[in-house]
Amino acid sequence: PSYHPSSLARAERSPSYCSQFSTGPANMSYTVEHHFMGPSSYRKARPASVSSSGFHSQRRRLTYSQPSSVDSLETFNGDMTRKSEKEILQALNDRFAGYIDKVRNLEMHNRNLEAEAAALRQSQAGRASVGEHYERELGDLRGLLQQLTGEKARAALEHEHLEEDIQHLRVRLEDEARNREELEAAARAMKKYVEECRLVRLELDKKLHALEEEAVFLKKNHEEEVVELMAQIQNAQVSFDLRDTLKADVTTALREIRAQLDSHASKSAVHAEEWFKVRVERLSEAARSNQDAIRGSQEEIAEYRRQLQSRTIELETLRGTKESLERQRMESEDRHQDDLNSLQETINQLDNELKTTKWEMASQLKDYQELLNVKMALDIEIAAYRKLLEGEENRFVSGGGPYSYLESRVSAHLKVKAEEISDTVIVEEQTDETQVTEVTEEKLDVASSSDGQ
Repeated sequence: PSYHPSSLARAERSPSYCSQFSTGPANMSYTVEHHFMGPSSYRKARPASVSSSGFHSQRRRLTYSQPSSVDSLETFNGDMTRKSEKEILQALNDRFAGYIDKVRNLEMHNRNLEAEAAALRQSQAGRASVGEHYERELGDLRGLLQQLTGEKARAALEHEHLEEDIQHLRVRLEDEARNREELEAAARAMKKYVEECRLVRLELDKKLHALEEEAVFLKKNHEEEVVELMAQIQNAQVSFDLRDTLKADVTTALREIRAQLDSHASKSAVHAEEWFKVRVERLSEAARSNQDAIRGSQEEIAEYRRQLQSRTIELETLRGTKESLERQRMESEDRHQDDLNSLQETINQLDNELKTTKWEMASQLKDYQELLNVKMALDIEIAAYRKLLEGEENRFVSGGGPYSYLESRVSAHLKVKAEEISDTVIVEEQTDETQVTEVTEEKLDVASSSDGQ
């Protein structure tokens, strides 16, 4: 309620104005000295009077004693007639101004607390949005982790295929190495066979040379025999010429013998020549067959060498491919491992930030509840002050019983009311703390379940 000096003027002109202050001169002097202070002194003392409950200063102000005798009442009435109404009005105005200032300050403090509560609500909403952002980012990272896990599985499958290819290449390499060894063994055997053929050819050449020498020797011997026979025949003819008287049969016989010897020599020469030709042809055929075999062996060796070179080149190519595939596999494994480690670190960091945010939210909720409790206490204190002001206004307007009696009733009423309100505030604080604890535990359970998923 608002108060204006006009209400005080009306109270001053009312008939029951003087009856409200009829408690005695001593009490009135105490009231003027200790309660009807100036505005400056009251404003200085006002912050110290605000305690946890907000009622101690009011108890000190409202402790007036009930008059014990009629003499004290008469003395107080006489003193009141001697006091200036202007001073009393000024003191009352100062007192009301102090109450009004205190109410304004408390209302301003209440508005500040409401603004802080709104800011806390906004910060909690911001924390919730940050938590949702973290959850979305965590979901994206989990999706990326699943994608990388799938890529890792595909890479592992590809690695298995590469291992199978490498195993096939190794088997093929072993087969090629075995074929190479077989070809090298065949080449060595062919070289040995060629060497044997060369030795046989040399031996046949030697035999041919010996046969040619033997043929020359036989031909020379035959010619010598023919010459000797011709000499004998000539000698025989000379002797026959000398002996004209020899028998014609001897000449005929010699002629036949000569013809026989010529035919025998010609036959022997033809036979020897045919034999030598046959032998030379056989040796030539053997040499030609050996030459063909050597040429075929050389061609086979050259072909085997070409195949060996091609297989060696293919083997080197396969080895290079294997090494490159091994390097690619190791690089992909290292890269995937690094990606997984970085993602795991990011997930751990986000989990830690989420836990920190949850604890901060719980702390903010606790601070908010404390501020809410303070606000409720201030609201109660403001309500008590308003009740006190209403009582003061009603006392000045209605002109009830004695001032000290009203003050003591108001003090007792405020004390009882303060105790009831204090009990209510304690119960409400416990209830709010229990609710905050339950809400925080539910949020932590939800967060832990989401982390577990």
